[in-house]
Amino acid sequence: MRIVFADGAGCVQTPGDLDPLRKLGEVDFYEGPPPDKAELIARVRPADAIVLDYSVLDAEVLGHCDRLRFISFLGIGYATCIDVEAASRRGVVIANTPDYGATSVAEHALGLILALTRHIGPAFLSLREGRWEPGRFQGIELHDKTLGIVGLGPIGMEMARLGAGLGMRLLGWTRRPARERERHGLRLVALEELFSGSDVITLHLSYTPESAGLVSRALLERMKPRAWFVNTARARIVDNAALTELLKAGRLAGAAFDVFEEEPVRGSQPLLELPNVLATPHIGYNTTEAASSMLRISIATLEAWARGERLHVVN
Repeated sequence: MRIVFADGAGCVQTPGDLDPLRKLGEVDFYEGPPPDKAELIARVRPADAIVLDYSVLDAEVLGHCDRLRFISFLGIGYATCIDVEAASRRGVVIANTPDYGATSVAEHALGLILALTRHIGPAFLSLREGRWEPGRFQGIELHDKTLGIVGLGPIGMEMARLGAGLGMRLLGWTRRPARERERHGLRLVALEELFSGSDVITLHLSYTPESAGLVSRALLERMKPRAWFVNTARARIVDNAALTELLKAGRLAGAAFDVFEEEPVRGSQPLLELPNVLATPHIGYNTTEAASSMLRISIATLEAWARGERLHVVN
């Protein structure tokens, strides 16, 4: 079996990390993403199994992979990078690495919330540029405010725990409501109630055909005039054009993003030019602990597939 890391993997720290996979077959590890689609095709063409970071395996690329039978996606939102329908037609099994970094992503979201509501980014820039403007940066306390959590998987539930620790009231929405999710004082509500009743809204959904565009203009317009919006999930879940308009008009207090419709970001981005926006380059998952967990789970999915078993298979 030939296993190809098509675009590198930050979770691989040393060559020895790949020793468990070398017991399964030959391993090709490429440092970093391919410069173009032609190079991506050249890398993945001989693969029986691909370990994928962020490159896009669309129908065209998959059409060149005659030997391919398994894809291990490093992360949760596999549908952003893989044409699942085309892969399934070709008999390719897709697995992801759920639960690898729930604490890491939730803590990053909390960091963005704190930075937004206390103006930490603009205050630092002001100070670095030689100004002393303490009166300019009046924030709010999160204690006794309402946190709306959209998506109550492992990350969303960890977000609920963190929010409860700050003394926030918690509203939550999930496609599969269940009593066991009503922890940490979390109250399950409809999306409309969550958007109209929250002071801070944070997204923790996987990107799927069902979640694409879920956060519509109509929902965003329900938000309180001085509410805050944070997205560490996937950009395509949100009507970002509508969000940009609301932020420009001062209809919302501000927003923070760790994800974008095109990654890496190229050219001008209207959202990034707004003074009430904070952004990071998709680093919510990027901790030492999450990297170790991600690689461990990915290897386990490959080992299970090699034994004829299914672990974290999504198609």
